Amino acid sequence: MHLGRRRRIEERKLRRRMRWEVALLEMKDREKEQAPLPRSATAADCAAAVQSLTRAAKLCRAWLGIELSHIGLHPGQDGLLRELRDTPSTPGQLAASLQVRPPTISKMIERLESTGFVAREHDRTDHRRSSIRLTEKGEQALSAIDSAWERLASIAGRALSTDEIASTTSALSAIEDNLARALSRIR
Repeated sequence: MHLGRRRRIEERKLRRRMRWEVALLEMKDREKEQAPLPRSATAADCAAAVQSLTRAAKLCRAWLGIELSHIGLHPGQDGLLRELRDTPSTPGQLAASLQVRPPTISKMIERLESTGFVAREHDRTDHRRSSIRLTEKGEQALSAIDSAWERLASIAGRALSTDEIASTTSALSAIEDNLARALSRIR
């Protein structure tokens, strides 16, 4: 009985410590969200960076759209095929991993299915559930998709140093996190 009581006390301590750590992490997240911009980055600097990022993203999408059209795809569909590279997924899993709404994924799947890049397999026990997998045509398209992305990266990164690429990647990851967090609150 003494061991049982001792175990309960240790479990309570552990739960308290875990609650404390979770509260501390939440507090740190709130502090990050409310932290003012670093002194070196003015609102005008951030606006210029976001405008440049938006222009670069549009150019990347346009260039990729031309490349993907040669294999019968539209921008965005390549991401779905890449998600299916190793394993089939449900439409819900695809929507979550690609950060789009389920109706968007449904339309993409319909288009890719009609062109023969993916196939839908219904669950044997629950016909409302389905998984999406690559067809042979979809698997063959992956190498062309990878080549298109490599060419895009080569063009976009031309004349940039390794350090410049690393700092750009870091900054873009931070921007992506900030925007994803803000968007998740309003959706």
